[in-house]
Order: sequence, then C-alpha cells, then structure tokens
Amino acid sequence: MQINPQSKTEIGICPGCGARIRFQNKVQMGEFVICDECGDELEVVSVSPVKLDWAFEDPFDEDFDGDYDDDFDEDVDDDDYDYDDDDDWED
Repeated sequence: MQINPQSKTEIGICPGCGARIRFQNKVQMGEFVICDECGDELEVVSVSPVKLDWAFEDPFDEDFDGDYDDDFDEDVDDDDYDYDDDDDWED
C-alpha cells in the first residue's frame, strides 16, 4: 500500500480517555467518530486544530439537582399490580 506523502494525518484527542484518534481523510466539522479505546461517541467541534467533544451530551445532567424524590411523589404498593407469574410466588 502506498501512502500519499501530501496527505496529512490529523490527530484529535478523546476527551474521555485521552487516546489519540487519527483521521486519514480531511476532517469535517460535525463528523462523528468512535474512540477505539473507550468507545465514546465523539464529534469534531474544531478542524484547525482538530478538537473533539462528546457527541451527545445528556441534557438531564445539566438540569439535575440531585433530588430523586421529586420524581416519585406517589407511594406505590407492589400489591396493586397483577403480574402474570403471581401463581409462581408464594407468600
């Protein structure tokens, strides 16, 4: 296999694990890549220099106040549900 001496390999750094990610072709803004080391899905957010960021940031993390109790206001009794395998269980 011949390597074109004029083609330049671009390198980005995974923000999750610090691994080097090599791009053989021209890097495109908004391009998605998977880190081979940690499996994170990344997006090219800058092409000169190549800069990567997580592709999908969970908006839940931005607004999370740490209080799970707000999500479960109702008291739920497991006896209120009819499960298909109720006969398999003994009290």
